[in-house]
Amino acid sequence: MFRRTARRALVAAAALALLLTASGCLRLDLGLQIRSDDTVGGAFTAAWSEDFLDRAADEGLGRDELDAFLDALLDGVPGTERTPYEEDGFVGYTATFTDRPLADFAEFGGDDWGYLRLDHSGRQYDLEGYWDLRAAGFIDPDAFEDAEILISVDFPARVTEHNGRLDGRTVTWTMTPGEDYELNATAVENDVATFALVALACTVAALALLWLWQWRALRRHSVGTRSA
Repeated sequence: MFRRTARRALVAAAALALLLTASGCLRLDLGLQIRSDDTVGGAFTAAWSEDFLDRAADEGLGRDELDAFLDALLDGVPGTERTPYEEDGFVGYTATFTDRPLADFAEFGGDDWGYLRLDHSGRQYDLEGYWDLRAAGFIDPDAFEDAEILISVDFPARVTEHNGRLDGRTVTWTMTPGEDYELNATAVENDVATFALVALACTVAALALLWLWQWRALRRHSVGTRSA
């Protein structure tokens, strides 16, 4: 999905000489939500800092050129609805998508700069990824040395292994240009059959204890009546 995006972004960035001094100006945030019916929804945000926009305007860099760069980053996100984004001093756009088959993310990316693979087999969900942000294959680390790059994935099952930051069932990775990253996470659904058997056993045990309590109460009452 992002192969064409990366190439368009590089073409757009080549025309922006100011970006070579644009530290801390860019936010990229990809969030995915895996659903139990093996569909995926999510959002991809690309935004400039307001401080950078002010500096760019002072030096005569048009907003159209800057928006073209964001547009290139967002291009290729499947089935998207694009909306304005303004938060925490950043301004840009968010592309959202819903109900995409999980199979679409079996090979997400695939160029030398990185990939993200999602798989569901049996009760287990597996995520594997690699992002090489050391070279100008995705964004130039010299131009975006302080860029905020986040990837978060929300699983429909309990996360058992990960190398990111876990919050509930969501794993987040924070990345910085100039580094390379390996991403992995595993989530496992509850075994419904085992859960049902345990629930049945607990119910039977509770009923047995209730019957035993009632039987002993009736026995004490019966003994007391005969004694009287």
